Parts: sequence; structure tokens; C-alpha cells
Amino acid sequence: MNLLLTFAPDVVPAWVAGAVVVFTSVTLVLVAGAVLAQRLRSSLDAEAAAARAEELAETARRELRGVVSAGKERLRGAEFSEVLLGARRRLIVHGVGMTNISRERDLIRTAAVGGLEIHLVMVDPRWLRRTRRMPAVLARYYDEPQLLVRVEKAYQDLTIMAREVNAECGEVRVRVHTYCAVSTFGATIAEPGTSDANGFVEFHVTGRPPRRIRFGVRHYRDGPRDRSVVSQMVDAISDLCGFDFSAPIPDRPVPLDVEQAL
Repeated sequence: MNLLLTFAPDVVPAWVAGAVVVFTSVTLVLVAGAVLAQRLRSSLDAEAAAARAEELAETARRELRGVVSAGKERLRGAEFSEVLLGARRRLIVHGVGMTNISRERDLIRTAAVGGLEIHLVMVDPRWLRRTRRMPAVLARYYDEPQLLVRVEKAYQDLTIMAREVNAECGEVRVRVHTYCAVSTFGATIAEPGTSDANGFVEFHVTGRPPRRIRFGVRHYRDGPRDRSVVSQMVDAISDLCGFDFSAPIPDRPVPLDVEQAL
């Protein structure tokens, strides 16, 4: 329109031509601004979508088979407390000597009295003592000469605590399981056998000082050809001590049998 009025100025009055030129120029500026804004929004949306896709891909990689973290920097005591306090029905604590866990007796007692079913799984100290050279092997493995003495003390403390808690509750809330083998991993897992399973697994590596590699784990839907880390850990612990930790928890209270629980 502006070009037409330029080459044919006498087609309309001058004031009309001026108004048309101004109107057309303003319209072009507005349209250009709108187009630029739309392209900018599209570019931002594309960048946001790409960022979300990368975030989802990273999450999928980190949650491979249910692993959600590795090598947490927090203290193991804090990790244990976090998992225990988040548990509602059942908790498994698996280790070798349970020397650190035995210091958390008050926390375990409080959780059990509140209704949590707690299973403590550790090596049988009697088996350690009667098995030739095994105490020395473990002491060297963990770089701790007095390991057997500490394991025996932890077992004694935990069984006494379990007996007292079960008597107070009138049913079995704390069970101490033992196994006769050498385990190179520990685990604390809440709600095993359910879609709410979560916790952490710790692998022990020999050396001076010995190193520990920890993984945060949670429920991952098992496939036909692969299984989640948490499911495999629960099965391994179940096989180790002969108790099915994935079995449903009965709704009715378990009759008190302290000796059987221990």
C-alpha cells in the first residue's frame, strides 16, 4: 500500500494517504514483533523440552534397575536413620557384625514399639569362633583385630534388646537372624517385597583401610529378563538366613515366642 501511494500520490487525498502509511507501518511493526515473539517462545519451548528430555534420560540412567544414587557422602548412621524412620511395616538390616547398628538400639526400640517389624540379620558369632581361622580372616579383612569380640558383644546387646521389646509389645516385633557364612555386603531395606521398597546397599572392599561402596536403591518393576537390585538383595538375604522377607506381613499379631524369634 505504501508503494502504491508513493507511485500514485493523486489517487487519494494527501491526509488519507498519510494516515494509511502510518497505519500500515504500525501494523507491520506489530506483526513483526508478534512473529519475533512467537519464534522466541518456540525456541524457548524447544530448549525446555530438550532439557526435560535430558533430565528424564539422566533419571532413567541413574535409576537403572532401581539404583538411585551411588557413594553418598552422608554418614551411614544418618542413612540408616532415614530409612528406618521412613519405614511403616517392615525393615531388614543386614550386616556382618552389626557393631554399628547395635549402637542404635534406642532408635530400633522406639520404631518397634511404634509398630514396625524389624529383622536384624548378622553372622553367627558362635560359628565364627568355632570355625578354624575364620576370626583371623575377618579381622584382617576388616582391618580390626578385635572384630570377633565386638561381634559377640553386638549379638548379645541386640538379642537382649529384642527380647525386651517383644515382651513389652506382647508380640514379635524384633527378630535377630544369624547366618553361617561370610557376606561381603550389608543392606538396610524398608518395605521389602512391595512397590515401596527402598534403602541402601553397601559393598565391602578389602584394603587398608577397607573401603565401602554404597548404593541407594528403591523399587523397580522387575522384567522377564532382569530384576531390580533391591529385589535381588532381599532374595540373597532371605537365602542366607532361611527367612522369606518378601512374604506378606500378616494382619493379625504374631503370637509371642521370643526364643523362636531369637
